[in-house]
Amino acid sequence: MEGVPIIAGSQAVHAVTDVLPEIARRSVECDLLYAGGKADIRALVNKEFGVLTAYQDETGHYADAVGLATIILPTGWEERLVPLEDENGELIAQCVEIHDVAISKLIAGRQKDFEFIDALLILNLIDLDVFLTRLDLATGKVENDTIKNRIAGLVAWLGREDEHFEAVKRLRDLID
Repeated sequence: MEGVPIIAGSQAVHAVTDVLPEIARRSVECDLLYAGGKADIRALVNKEFGVLTAYQDETGHYADAVGLATIILPTGWEERLVPLEDENGELIAQCVEIHDVAISKLIAGRQKDFEFIDALLILNLIDLDVFLTRLDLATGKVENDTIKNRIAGLVAWLGREDEHFEAVKRLRDLID
């Protein structure tokens, strides 16, 4: 499995469903995680397949090779990787498990990240209990205020729709 890329961002949703959230379909970026001091590989991937490369010009998509200094994942994420196979059953990538992706998106805390989590909840691609358990696994990796601020941002985003009443209530309980 050495050398198989790890898809760490929203495109990891391909490992769990063929019914992609609109935000994942709109995205032209694929975050590839290279951990453990693989700066040379990250640089090569970004040079050949990154933003503003010939690859992006030809395909309309690009890769963003990142390391663990860029993306924060819950403890134990490595054991939960999900294989992504082609139609012949050949392994083409490992994907960060979708709840772990949702936590990394929460910690990033951008509007598009909250929109992605919202879509995962609407499509029942994540379970709220598992999400909250993974959140516990990530809290030691960032300052507590960061988590509280990100949860508050997610609550504000999700609070716009009645269907997220339970999620909003449980998330509010965490920051109160």
